[in-house]
Amino acid sequence: MKLKLVSIWSALALLAGATACSKSSPTTPSSSDNSSQSATVSLGKTGVTLTTPTVVSPADGQQFKFSEQPVKLTVANAVTSGSTPPAYLFEVATDGGFANIVYSKSGGSTATGNNQQTQAIDKLGGDKTYFWRARAVVGDAQGPNSKPRSFSLGPEVILQTPTLVSPNQNGTLNGSGPLVVNNVGHSGPVTQISYRFDVSDSSGFGNIVFSTTVPEQGGGQTSGPVNANLTNNATYYWRAQAIDAGSGVTSAFSSVFSFRYVAFDMHQAIILNSPSDLANWAQTAKITSVVFTPSAFLVDFDKRDGPDRWPDTPFGDGSLEYTLGMCLNLSSHWYCSAAVQFWFGRELEASGVPSNIAVSWFYDPARWGPMTGYQPSDGETVGLFVCAGNCRNNTAGDASYVKERSNVVLVPWSNGGGANYNFSNSRRR
Repeated sequence: MKLKLVSIWSALALLAGATACSKSSPTTPSSSDNSSQSATVSLGKTGVTLTTPTVVSPADGQQFKFSEQPVKLTVANAVTSGSTPPAYLFEVATDGGFANIVYSKSGGSTATGNNQQTQAIDKLGGDKTYFWRARAVVGDAQGPNSKPRSFSLGPEVILQTPTLVSPNQNGTLNGSGPLVVNNVGHSGPVTQISYRFDVSDSSGFGNIVFSTTVPEQGGGQTSGPVNANLTNNATYYWRAQAIDAGSGVTSAFSSVFSFRYVAFDMHQAIILNSPSDLANWAQTAKITSVVFTPSAFLVDFDKRDGPDRWPDTPFGDGSLEYTLGMCLNLSSHWYCSAAVQFWFGRELEASGVPSNIAVSWFYDPARWGPMTGYQPSDGETVGLFVCAGNCRNNTAGDASYVKERSNVVLVPWSNGGGANYNFSNSRRR
């Protein structure tokens, strides 16, 4: 009887041992391991155990901009009873069942120092959801898969490189500029494109003396004023870069152009048919925008309307608020004259047709001397300003006038329209 009992217990022990051996020697994870965060396997005949690494980041369902790549996957270290530290296999797929794996890498993760492993994955296609998992590996044996998580990448945005327009290569920048670029081509869902303008005293841009970022403007071009104390007759270099705020995408920097800076000073200009002391008038206003259309050029400034606008001054049977003026660089010398009178509320289009300035503005040699009959060419730098009251046919000025004027903005002329220069928040109506 005792021999029979011993035989039965021996058979049960052998069965239990066989069952244990069949469960303790997998070299690849089973499908049931995919949903387990605490699964443990024994590695072959060594009996060394290996647990599942715990996923840490990104969070399940986390969204990334396309430009935020590479995405970094982080897991907490698996636990092993052996002396060999495990490597880690990271997999990324387009489906939760991992039938279509688009990224797989083993042994390339970086230990973060807090019992975690991080793997920066390759660049993936945008506008798509991905699934990822990880498992520990020792030699040829692999531990259980972590529980899958998903993340999504936004659509790809591509910005072309800006093309510099003005000043051109080896050109001249007068006064406050502006710098002008052609608006960039782009693909993808852009939000608000802006342009960064950099000015440096060296072609390598080791020392940037001025930088500004302005929103993209209409008309196919964007301009930015140079509000910096540059050295007269010195050589500078400039470049531009396009930026899409929503996606965080930036274009490559443009090519680099050099220019010579020439400061504008109305005191060194010859004033014709306007108050001779115009340069000494207080500069209390600022030009905010200049817009060229085929039928007019619209010059706006911050004292044109509102509670602090320039007051009306008597003129004939009515009154005038200001006069629009222009400065031309003729034979290396500047000439300035204010020619178009505006009463309060007069439309900015009253400035006249850009391609007809020679006839509509400066038609009388007795009043405008060298400016008479002169028509600026496309791209030629001209100065534009406004002065309070009546500054036309008024060389002496009137003591009762408010002797105030704006700054002089220097812009590339456009006979056919399609140019838009913004110097601050425009109040153009």
